[in-house]
Amino acid sequence: MTEEKTDGGSPAGNAREAILIRALFMILFVIIYYVAQWLVMAVAVFQWVVVIVTGRQNPQLAGFGEGISRFVYQVARFLTFGSEDKPFPFAEWPGAPPSGGA
Repeated sequence: MTEEKTDGGSPAGNAREAILIRALFMILFVIIYYVAQWLVMAVAVFQWVVVIVTGRQNPQLAGFGEGISRFVYQVARFLTFGSEDKPFPFAEWPGAPPSGGA
């Protein structure tokens, strides 16, 4: 009498579970990616309007746009298996570059 059990503790079981968990995160981040892309476009259009009206850019809006751009990059890297690190909200919000030179 031999029974084949797929033990959750087996390496194959752990790998399959990890792949399924990543797939769920990928579905979540695909949705977030599309929302973030629309947000980038909204910030770009709004910044353009601000520049037309005032003649200069809004630095807070530019910083926010930089953060969203970095976030979209991190999400794309996660989705394409370029990184195993999950982006925000599972990590800190991507800040401005360390040099700060704008």
